[in-house]
Amino acid sequence: MLSKSRLALLLLISSVCVFGAGFAAAQDYPTKLIKWIVPNAPGVIEDVLARVIAPEMSKFLGQSIVVENKQGAESIIGYEYVAKQVPADGYTLVSVHVPGLVTLPLFAKGLRFDPLKDLPPLIGLSEARYVLGSSFRLPWKTLNELAAYAKANPGKLSFGSSNTSLRLSVEVVIRDLGLNVVYIPYKAGAAYVLALAAGDEVQMGFLNEAAAIRLGEKFRVLAVSGERRRAPYGDVPTFAELGLTRIPGAAFSVNVPAGIPKAAFDKLYAAASRALLLPEVKARFAKLGLEIAEQTPEAAAKNLAETAKLYADIAKKVGIQPE
Repeated sequence: MLSKSRLALLLLISSVCVFGAGFAAAQDYPTKLIKWIVPNAPGVIEDVLARVIAPEMSKFLGQSIVVENKQGAESIIGYEYVAKQVPADGYTLVSVHVPGLVTLPLFAKGLRFDPLKDLPPLIGLSEARYVLGSSFRLPWKTLNELAAYAKANPGKLSFGSSNTSLRLSVEVVIRDLGLNVVYIPYKAGAAYVLALAAGDEVQMGFLNEAAAIRLGEKFRVLAVSGERRRAPYGDVPTFAELGLTRIPGAAFSVNVPAGIPKAAFDKLYAAASRALLLPEVKARFAKLGLEIAEQTPEAAAKNLAETAKLYADIAKKVGIQPE
């Protein structure tokens, strides 16, 4: 039988070995390729952001980061893959469009992951503005003029959207203004944008700022999200200025599977934070109409939860149910 002193010594040696192995693993990370999943098509903002930031993070980490698109089912395929199908070992990241992620439970019945618990943010990247507007062919030039026309013609105007977050944003506005406006859903974002620019089938709707800029003078912007006015729509009022409910912008973040080792998490966060400071990264963001608005993991998680609650409250008032 081992003496108490010898047993204590063996336990001490064992704990030192375990600690040493963990410390070595932390020091060595990353030892293999890292995947960055984009849960939608190439060319969208989440995809472009990943391809801008990933190479810079790779330099700081000393390991390649490969961007991979896993699109389909309103981004559910890509998000579920990261949340449930890969090990939480620090070798998988995912691009997140915050409104898109948190509204999934509001329309997707039987969702097999929890957006808030299973995909915590690594870092908040930016918040693009949402803009509410109409075709330049239509007679009104301000939101108040649009509201007056809609009140004089109840049920004759329509609004559209290609996703739940855009629809809910419009629902907030029309309820604040007391309007009777018909909803028309679109399965494809391109079809929705074209219809909004034409002004025949739908007469109002939200776009992200980059899409509005691409439409140019074909799209008249009536109000913008955010806390302050800024170019290129410096002459357009915010919703707050108009006395309306705050409309969240299109926030973007990088998220990870829940439970990844702290050492890996910290290294990934440090690399992403350093990448956002680079002038070339800031310049690429600016071309997309985005401002870098870095958030710590804690701040990004708070924003995720608050946005989820806001949209859930709106969906309840509107009567939207998962299908």
